[in-house]
Amino acid sequence: MKRKIFFISFMIVWVGLIIINFILPKKVFSEQENRYLATIPKLNFNDLVSGEYVEELDNYINDHFAFRDFWLKLNSFVQISTGKTENNGVYIGKEGYLFEKFEYTDAQKESIKMAEKAINDFAVKTGLPTYFILAPNSIYINQDKLPSNVTAPNQSAIINEIYSACPNVTCINTVNTLEENKSNAQLYFRTDHHMTSEGAYLLYKEFCKTAGIEPVELSDFTKETVSTSFLGTFDSKAQVPFQKQDEITVYKNDINTNVLGDYDGETYNSIFNEDYLDKKDKYSYFLNGNHAKVVIKTNVNNGKKLLVIKDSYSHIMSQFLCQNYEEIHFLDPRYYNLPLSDYCKENDIDETLFLYNVSNLVSDLGIRNVR
Repeated sequence: MKRKIFFISFMIVWVGLIIINFILPKKVFSEQENRYLATIPKLNFNDLVSGEYVEELDNYINDHFAFRDFWLKLNSFVQISTGKTENNGVYIGKEGYLFEKFEYTDAQKESIKMAEKAINDFAVKTGLPTYFILAPNSIYINQDKLPSNVTAPNQSAIINEIYSACPNVTCINTVNTLEENKSNAQLYFRTDHHMTSEGAYLLYKEFCKTAGIEPVELSDFTKETVSTSFLGTFDSKAQVPFQKQDEITVYKNDINTNVLGDYDGETYNSIFNEDYLDKKDKYSYFLNGNHAKVVIKTNVNNGKKLLVIKDSYSHIMSQFLCQNYEEIHFLDPRYYNLPLSDYCKENDIDETLFLYNVSNLVSDLGIRNVR
């Protein structure tokens, strides 16, 4: 009798979930996971025979299961409760820090050679002063906050190895200043792969020192906390319950709050977009998220133009970089496919800066096509 009651109860719950799945509206984008959800696949004979249709249908069902965010959090809670220190490729560290697993494989070492060649060839072809900022990730600088059973690959050695293969480029020391200052300020977000404004400022000062530029001191900015509830990409993957939220701070002055920005053809008068502060993807507050091309015109009347070939680490640094240039052109070679050397000539670029983080550089296909 008890088995019968259990079976009936189970079937009622199961059928109820199926009905709810059909009734509930389907979302296109998951704010919680910061990604687009799978769409229902079109049925065709070849995909059905190969099994691809069933796999895509399974992904669709998993992405649109009723109360999915709740189940993800519950699953993560169960995993952590059993002593697991990793979930979905993210390490659950100390003091609320999350870290994405980082590996530097033999295949990646071979692949990075194409990026190194592209950067060197670009510098020779343009003949412009060309700088390279390769930033370590939080998993290396904050490795003291990793779980005790996890060790981080030596990103300092990786950076030196890549720098040594770029003799035609002026490389910026990034590791020393971050290690020396990590006890003075939070240099990386706990829940995201990006640096904080404080971390970005340290790299800005190193760039200025190497490039012979006078940096603007932090005392010349007004510090503002624009969010106290940021949960970044690592949180989206790990789904840790009761995760400690990050603050987003920004440093403003008359220069970075009075710009004219062209974002892939759309014009805004700011490098800060407050609309994103009400969304999950709060980091897109800086430089309006990912674009193929962004051109910032400032009120710094020195005629200098900088081209930044970049990943998203450059977005938070834009608040500082625009202090010293009349124009800054940000190009993302993942999306911008025209020859960048021609772009330099057409836009009278004076200097070029490659700005990447280690994890992204070793996996980024776009930078290999720089020419």
